[in-house]
Amino acid sequence: MGSTGRRLLLAFGSMVGLLQAYALPGRWNRGPEGHWWEPVRRRLSGLLGRFFDRRAGPRPITVGEYAGWLDCSVDQAERLLWQWGFIRNPFARVKTLDGVAEAGSWVYRDRALAGRQLHVMLFARHDGRTDVYAHEEPSSVNPRFSRRHFAGEDQRLATGVKLARERLPLDTTDAPIDPPDGPWTESVPAARVAGPLPGHGVRKR
Repeated sequence: MGSTGRRLLLAFGSMVGLLQAYALPGRWNRGPEGHWWEPVRRRLSGLLGRFFDRRAGPRPITVGEYAGWLDCSVDQAERLLWQWGFIRNPFARVKTLDGVAEAGSWVYRDRALAGRQLHVMLFARHDGRTDVYAHEEPSSVNPRFSRRHFAGEDQRLATGVKLARERLPLDTTDAPIDPPDGPWTESVPAARVAGPLPGHGVRKR
């Protein structure tokens, strides 16, 4: 596929994401009840990474994206995120931790066509808590920024971590002190402190 066709496809994808997020605003779609999106997203990310562009496929979460942990389960964390103005992010590239896919992907935008977004990713732990990773980046649902978002241009880990800590009651024990304020490629893959809970996330083969 040529560069023009790729740009058009990315713009179309961002429009689909915009409609999903803001034209179908029910809890079943973008709220806590929308967890049915997660297996769909894992499948879609795998297929797009294989047949469209590897940058759409699963990638390891990094140390620099770690914001802290919530003293609650993933289900409880998602209900809290919904109350705090976040919405589910079903078309995001899947992130993995020690080969296990994230349990949920959520995003905060000031408005539907905001230029930037705060993206948070949830990983379940055996101790019943939820690890939260974050970055700030160009919006994935604004067609003006679809190419920059997909390419990871102007992604900011430190800014995302800072914003996540300001918006969420995170415990930052063992969190890195100075995450890079660049893209995820400037950090290294994270290692799991506590394993995933049964039924949350899928181990990638």
